[in-house]
Amino acid sequence: MYGLVLEGGGARGSYHIGAYKAIIEEGFEIGGIAGTSVGAINGAMIVQGDFDLANKLWQETSFSMVISTNDEEVERLKHLKLDKEDFSFLVDKIKGVINDKGLDITPLKDLLNTYIDEDRLRNSDMDFGIVTVNLTDVKSVEVFKEDIPHGEIKDYILASSYLPSFKNEKLGGKRYLDGAFYDNLPFKLLQSKGYEDLIIIRTNAMGITRKLDSNTKAIVISPTEELGNILDFDKEATKRNLELGYYDAIKALRGLKGSKYYIETKGEDYFFDILININDEKANKLREIIKTKDIPDKRAIFEYIIPKVASALELEKNFDYEDLILALLEKRAESLDIEIFHIYSYEELLQLIKSCGKNIPNEDKSSNILSAVTNLFHKDDTLLKIADIILDIN
Repeated sequence: MYGLVLEGGGARGSYHIGAYKAIIEEGFEIGGIAGTSVGAINGAMIVQGDFDLANKLWQETSFSMVISTNDEEVERLKHLKLDKEDFSFLVDKIKGVINDKGLDITPLKDLLNTYIDEDRLRNSDMDFGIVTVNLTDVKSVEVFKEDIPHGEIKDYILASSYLPSFKNEKLGGKRYLDGAFYDNLPFKLLQSKGYEDLIIIRTNAMGITRKLDSNTKAIVISPTEELGNILDFDKEATKRNLELGYYDAIKALRGLKGSKYYIETKGEDYFFDILININDEKANKLREIIKTKDIPDKRAIFEYIIPKVASALELEKNFDYEDLILALLEKRAESLDIEIFHIYSYEELLQLIKSCGKNIPNEDKSSNILSAVTNLFHKDDTLLKIADIILDIN
């Protein structure tokens, strides 16, 4: 059984739900969940058996489902031109927040009252833990469902989500603060329950996060793209984060390759063979693009060309040949706007690229990659030319 950790992150929480869909499909069994803030909300719905409902809610989410305002006002705030009319509107909204001492989260309370079922949550076989900060008693609160007094689970979940910008209210006679200010990634809470194998879903939101030590056995699912503002409940952004969470989770769980795309691995030997079998004609073209020293072609490829290309691609120092070729493959796929959300084999993505044809401007730019690196557009064009040679794209 795995323990699942859900990092806080407000509107980024849809990423959790997309990732959990992949976890279910890949057959991983989850015995317990610990979450902070939105991680506590999502975790509660999963534990009580309402994953499908949580998925539906995130697809329909809006700012007004969390904070008391209307969606037209939120859109206007996002796109203010700061003319006289907009400035007056902004001042009125700021005055309202100050007078109320924070944002009114009545809709969030209503949401929890409607969709969190304390009885089903408690009766679930899954463990459930949350983190918050008790400002009144000046202490952190890390609890499992069995530690929470009956009738107060919704209050504790709300307390875990209490951002400083929210209206300052008491829960059970005490004031609380979002758990992100103590532990936004509460994997240690599950470890204290005996969970040795963890799946951790990151949102990369601001907050205090404990470092994983070398003994922690964890599959970490992290966003490959920015997830947006923690209070931006835009439907389109939310739906994209659901999809991103799903594919990022598949990548982590299956060990897929790629930084932006999702590519099945073939092993380094396969890609070493591609490089070692570059013929003299291709080698000469590469040497023309990257001014090499006067050394034999094969030595030039491995001793000079590959390190320079890897540097231009900004690969890690410990890159391997698979990393290099897949980075070139992704660079070419991205230049052609090929769909990201798909599980590709190497051959499938390469064939798709070849079917789209080349897309390099005809403008004559510097062919020296060292000088090209100083200009983003020149560097990218140079890398695309290199990709076409190595990948045999005509």
